Amino acid sequence: MSVTTVRLQDDTMAWAKEYADFKGMSVTGLIADLIEEARQDDEDYADAMKVINSENREYVSPEEIKAKLGL
Repeated sequence: MSVTTVRLQDDTMAWAKEYADFKGMSVTGLIADLIEEARQDDEDYADAMKVINSENREYVSPEEIKAKLGL
């Protein structure tokens, strides 16, 4: 596991401490979670772009979705 240092403005650090306390976690845990969420978002975006750019993609109309769901 790696260790890093992050320099934050005082008001940003105050917010991070308050938010981490509210969530019942440390500031370190908060920062680690936010980085992991950003990583997952990036991977999800890359996966979506692969589907969008795929030649074998299938489009389903809103009407078809509603019919499948019985709406």
